[in-house]
Amino acid sequence: MNVLKVCWISQSSANQRAGRAGRTEPGRCYRLYSEADYQCMEQNQEPEIRRVHLGVAVLRILALGVKNVQEFDFVDAPSHSSIEMAIRNLILLGVIQINNNVVELTNEGRYLVRMGMEPRLGKLILGCFHHTLGREGVVLAALMANASSIFCRVGSEEDKQRSDCLKMRFCHCDGDLFTLLAVYKEWEGLPKERRNQWCWENSINAKSMRRCHDTILELESCLERELNLVTPSYWRWKPHMPSECDMYLKRVILSSLPENVAMYSGSKQLGYEVAQTGKHVQLHPSCSLLVFAQKPSWVVFSELLSISNQYLVCVSAFDFESLHSLDPPPLFDVFKMEKRKLETRMLSGFGCTLLKKFCGKANSNLISLVSHIRKVCEDDRISIEVDVERNDIQLYATSHDMETVVQYVNDVLECEKKWLRTECIEKCLYHGSGFSPSIALFGSGAEIKHLELGKHSLSVEVCHPNTDAIDDKQLLMFLEKNTSGIVCSVHKYTCTARDVEDRGKWGRITFLSPDAALRAAELDGEEFCGAPLKISPSQAAAGDKSFLFPAVKAKIFWPRRLSRGVAIVKCDIKDVDIMLRDFYNLPIGGRYVRCEPGRKDVDSVVISGFDKELSEAEILDVVRTATSVRISSFFLIKGDAVGNPPVRSCEEALLKEISPFMPKKDPHINSCRVQVFQPEPKDAYMRASITFDGRLHLEAAKALEQIEGKVLPGCLSWQKINCQRVFHSSLIVPLPVYRVIKEELEKILESFSNFKGLECRLERTSNGSQRLKITANATKTVAEVRRPFEELSRGKSVEHASLTPAVVQLLVSREGFNLKSSLQQETGTYILFDRYNMSVRVFGPPDKIPFTQQKLVQSLLSLHEAKHLEIHLRGRNLPADLMKQVVKQFGPDLSGLKEKVPGADLVLNIRRQIIYLRGNKELKQKVEKFIFDIARSSRGAVERLSTGPSCPICLCEVEDGYQLEGCCHLFCRSCLVDQCESAIRNQGTFPICCAHEGCGEAILLTDLRGLLLGDKLEELFRASLGSFVASSGGTYRFCPSPDCPSVYRVADPGTAGEPFVCGACYSETCTRCHLEYHPYISCDQYREFKEDPDSSLKAWCSGKEHVKACPSCGYTIEKIDGCNHIECKCGKHVCWVCLEFFGSSDSCYDHLRNIHMAII
Repeated sequence: MNVLKVCWISQSSANQRAGRAGRTEPGRCYRLYSEADYQCMEQNQEPEIRRVHLGVAVLRILALGVKNVQEFDFVDAPSHSSIEMAIRNLILLGVIQINNNVVELTNEGRYLVRMGMEPRLGKLILGCFHHTLGREGVVLAALMANASSIFCRVGSEEDKQRSDCLKMRFCHCDGDLFTLLAVYKEWEGLPKERRNQWCWENSINAKSMRRCHDTILELESCLERELNLVTPSYWRWKPHMPSECDMYLKRVILSSLPENVAMYSGSKQLGYEVAQTGKHVQLHPSCSLLVFAQKPSWVVFSELLSISNQYLVCVSAFDFESLHSLDPPPLFDVFKMEKRKLETRMLSGFGCTLLKKFCGKANSNLISLVSHIRKVCEDDRISIEVDVERNDIQLYATSHDMETVVQYVNDVLECEKKWLRTECIEKCLYHGSGFSPSIALFGSGAEIKHLELGKHSLSVEVCHPNTDAIDDKQLLMFLEKNTSGIVCSVHKYTCTARDVEDRGKWGRITFLSPDAALRAAELDGEEFCGAPLKISPSQAAAGDKSFLFPAVKAKIFWPRRLSRGVAIVKCDIKDVDIMLRDFYNLPIGGRYVRCEPGRKDVDSVVISGFDKELSEAEILDVVRTATSVRISSFFLIKGDAVGNPPVRSCEEALLKEISPFMPKKDPHINSCRVQVFQPEPKDAYMRASITFDGRLHLEAAKALEQIEGKVLPGCLSWQKINCQRVFHSSLIVPLPVYRVIKEELEKILESFSNFKGLECRLERTSNGSQRLKITANATKTVAEVRRPFEELSRGKSVEHASLTPAVVQLLVSREGFNLKSSLQQETGTYILFDRYNMSVRVFGPPDKIPFTQQKLVQSLLSLHEAKHLEIHLRGRNLPADLMKQVVKQFGPDLSGLKEKVPGADLVLNIRRQIIYLRGNKELKQKVEKFIFDIARSSRGAVERLSTGPSCPICLCEVEDGYQLEGCCHLFCRSCLVDQCESAIRNQGTFPICCAHEGCGEAILLTDLRGLLLGDKLEELFRASLGSFVASSGGTYRFCPSPDCPSVYRVADPGTAGEPFVCGACYSETCTRCHLEYHPYISCDQYREFKEDPDSSLKAWCSGKEHVKACPSCGYTIEKIDGCNHIECKCGKHVCWVCLEFFGSSDSCYDHLRNIHMAII
């Protein structure tokens, strides 16, 4: 087997070539390799006899009568294995044979010795003469020797593309040798003066053609002189007309290259299996067979090209039956190879998201699955190819293993499908409500799958000592099996999201019910992947990211133990007397205090007599002002701890104090979180942490100033809140963003270097990103410092009315990626496309961002307008040679087709066999008509090219198509968006289902995310929540406060109404009558009192003689004791006996004396 291998030259060759530079005059030689490479070279080139095939030499030695070639006295003797290989090849060619361990020439071998050429070429010529194809045989031998230089492919990429198109009209479906034969036949038929021009026009090497012609003349002369064979001047083989000549030529080529046989493995990834070595090799990209998109089962090749990869060169196809005609028979087992051939099975009808999840990040899941299947089936050739664009999976395995592979793949797909159907987002109904706000699970069909109002956790945090060793699917299936629950959301932590101390955290898993989450938490400590799992309930909603920006945290505390009115101040023992003098007649909190030296510690001063409710900070401020002595320590003597309100009550009380300072624009997004920690018995303080959204620094500062020194409800007057004066904030800058803003970032850091009480530093994370840490003694300082960093690292959003989702999505295409890359390189910026929110942001120096935004919008709109349409030239029962026929009829640049369809900009992609059309769909239909006419005129029936599917909603041809994940039906994107917006307007249309006839499958959450922007998805959730509450049959109701998003559960019939305290507006509602909460009064009574506010007063007055109504204004009057003169609030003086009223007290008293004879 001839192998063309790229290898190093020798030092002697390098020196000889260097000498060329000074041959005619002094010169300089530049070597394109290092001196170390030069030293590694051999001193001298290996003799050619040791590097080339020894067939010719062995034949001539045998012709000289030498019986044992191994004992021949060579000048530079080749290796023993090389001679053995040459003998074996000659035996396969049938030119020598072994009789009684003696090598002898056959009759055909003697002919080859007389011809004096390479045995395989001589065998080729003699075989063709045997089938009366002498002319073809001589030409083939000459072409095979010059095959690599016939076609020219040089110049720019455009020139190379043109050369490939020009070559296509010569390509033959039987392979490269037939293609070369067709080229020479046409060249030979031209007048001599026309041949050079023809070669130039068809990108063919005229010099190589003349060399082939000279070789043919020499071969003809040799055959006539040595073998008395006259080469015919006519051709029997016709390139465009199949005949028995094709079969004869293929058999002769096979018989002349019996060792160079390869079988198609069945997998495009593996290519062809070389029979002699068992290695898998691909066809060379220039192979003519690739033009016809065919992979013949059996091929024979001229040489094996070994560069960075190995390729079969000069390949020709042959029939399987031809192997049986070989004499002597091949050395390999043909039927065994046939059994090893891989079968192909296609699984189709999958969505893009499902296939991406099936593959995993960087194909990790796919690689793991293939590795497992190969291990089970004990076959390393098994492979799985996923085509996300065509939505299918190709399986490659032997017939014996195919069903096993299909079963494994289907199991994984069903598992992924189930998780896609059950996928939900955890949505908080409102902001606030402390530690565990009400949560809704928003899932497929835009339905509310579960509404959690009982503050039970739906999620668990999973930790493991070795997170990298965990198989994600195995973990999820383990949890589902042991909890009998359904996983509806998984949030896996990444390196960027984890600090060093949190590396053991795997992620957060959300279940469809709180019971399943509770059972999952009970699995804490279970063995998994060689180590115990740590599982704990999680309170944070994974789907609603609480803070879109890195949070700012503040710590607050208030005392649990009352001071005993005694403080200890420690200092240097030498300064005690000075401190006592400074503290003489010292007023603290309006009282003069007593000071005396410490009895137990001689380096301390004891202060007493101040108000016990004064805080440690208030006393320390006065003490520090009163003396210049350095105070080393200060603390209060405290009593026993007092009781405090429950932790939850403290959290709600703190939120009530903070909420007035938080923005009210969007109550559905958390602005802050409060967590109060349960104190230990010995703790002197109650402690809490407040976490603010990173954007709300100023609001946080005002809120903390407000609660400083306040007392929470239920606490005593001395339990005043203290806020910690040191605040931390961090900001993650991804590596691509950091690269473009590095200089500006360093300038800002330099500008803050002289700030007192401020520390800013950059730290590199494990994934290359930069973490900016800001530490200051006030949130206002943090806000002022952080703001310019935020503005720089946040970038600018690209907003334009014409940037529809269809336009923005072009950024994920090949053209969009190239556009983004070139624009980033040109402007020194970074462009980020958020697929979830369908938004684009530009990062970089502020002076370059506007230009980048403008150019990006213009380029995207231009790309959308010129978006090419595709016309496929293979598949769908199209003829195999359709691309060749199109090029032959319309030219290599399709100029003929462009003339027939004015305005059509056409580009042919030879590798993919696709015509790209820049224009509208009307032009595409016209081009397809001409392509169909060519296909119909070719052999075989062809169905008319379809104009494309119609949308089930608008019943028109699909425009800007979107394929649903669950059922894979195709719709217009705008139609699906309209369907969702209709559901928002009409809250009774849930779940949202596929509108295809007979389908009705719920639209998955991943589709809703892909169709709607963040704001619209939030509107859809609110509409779905309203529909859920309305259709609950009175089980749930919204909070009575106007526009309040909170929901509560209605009390069961026959039970007393419990109070519902709204976490959004803090109103209190009775869950039975839905009015204000009314303790100690039944719902019926309260409703009656609401309808008639005086009814309670009337009920109270009934049967009471000392209660009457004012005859003037009707006001109720209660007479407890005294005389019968009553003065009403309206100013009238009333006689209590007869209820007559007067304008003055004297008139009333006169009436009592005159009429009733007494005033009592």
